[in-house]
Amino acid sequence: MSAESLTGDDMGQLGNLIKHELIDNLTSGRYILTSIVCIVLCVISIVLMSHDYQHREEQSNLARGISRPPQPLSLIAKGTNEVRPVIPNFHPRYNVIGQVFMRFGEERHIFELFETPDFVYIVSIVLSVLTIFLSYDSICGEKETHTLSLVLSNPLRRSTFLFGKWIGGYISLLLSFLPAVLLMFIYMYIFSGVSLSSEHFLRLGGIICFTLIYLSVFFTLGLLVSTVVHREATSLVLCLFIWMIWTLWIPRLALLTTRTIAPAPSEGEHRQMKEKAVTEHDITEEQREILWSMDDAYISKIDRQIELGKNLSRLSPLASYVHGSTTLAQTGIPDYQDYRRRLFAWLKRSVRQEGQWSMFVHQPQPLERSFSAVWIDLQLLLLWNILLFMGANLAFHRYDVR
Repeated sequence: MSAESLTGDDMGQLGNLIKHELIDNLTSGRYILTSIVCIVLCVISIVLMSHDYQHREEQSNLARGISRPPQPLSLIAKGTNEVRPVIPNFHPRYNVIGQVFMRFGEERHIFELFETPDFVYIVSIVLSVLTIFLSYDSICGEKETHTLSLVLSNPLRRSTFLFGKWIGGYISLLLSFLPAVLLMFIYMYIFSGVSLSSEHFLRLGGIICFTLIYLSVFFTLGLLVSTVVHREATSLVLCLFIWMIWTLWIPRLALLTTRTIAPAPSEGEHRQMKEKAVTEHDITEEQREILWSMDDAYISKIDRQIELGKNLSRLSPLASYVHGSTTLAQTGIPDYQDYRRRLFAWLKRSVRQEGQWSMFVHQPQPLERSFSAVWIDLQLLLLWNILLFMGANLAFHRYDVR
């Protein structure tokens, strides 16, 4: 329903519906509970992530100048910030090759088995479920209390009623969510000890926009399901089932499918291939170039696999949200790939200059490239919202309100 199709009476009715929905929601126990849960989770997360950031910064300072320093916005979107190439010393003759692999940290211990949940994780998993709990009974709940037939007995268009329910409910969600975000920003700016520039605040604004659009997908999903079924319990079970498939299964199935469609050798297999390619103890310049070309081919396969996995996982809005948020936070896959490319170039250049090592300086991706990289994910999240609301509108016109 477009804004142009609303008459003066429709606008008045829409305003009354939104006002009534806001009053009902903001005085209900579940919206108050949602607000409290958001505040508690976001504040605890930012406090713990601040301590985690300081620990990662100390590790970076001890990494001989080639590590990727923690980005300030990894406080809310850790992403790939801890993934860094290392030069393994598995054989002395390979120390000069500049062979680089990806792995998480230098060791795995008990503290890394239970990682601190960042803001993006809390939103993508916990708050998306809470959002469903706020909208799963928007229509069927009104039917069970016999108020839906009473309201629609008046000269009120169903599309106007549905639109009013969505706007009022979504604004209520925002009012429950934004206090937690405000407290989180205050802590980041004053107490975290992390220096934030104006560019970081622009990136934060982009992440919050992604968050609001992502949560609206699940709010609209609850609205859609409530227009299809006639009982609250059925609507809740169906919403949670769809959420589980959409957020937990599809991204993982996409990665498994990617490994089948575009297989790539493991790090160990690639290492063995390089060992077989070198037959002499002393590596010549020609052999070194061959080994580097093997590294380049291996990384190209990995990058193709990653790109395919990203595209398939975007069938889930969770993947679009995670890709978009981490890219804006400079902790996403594009930032890691750019860092790895620069590190490889620096290693090769230094080795070719016969050990005249220059200082490696990490350069995060600029703001323009980050926003350009997240455009497709933003479009997909908006598309999900449009399709879900269109489906809800069509289903509601066929809904038996009696």
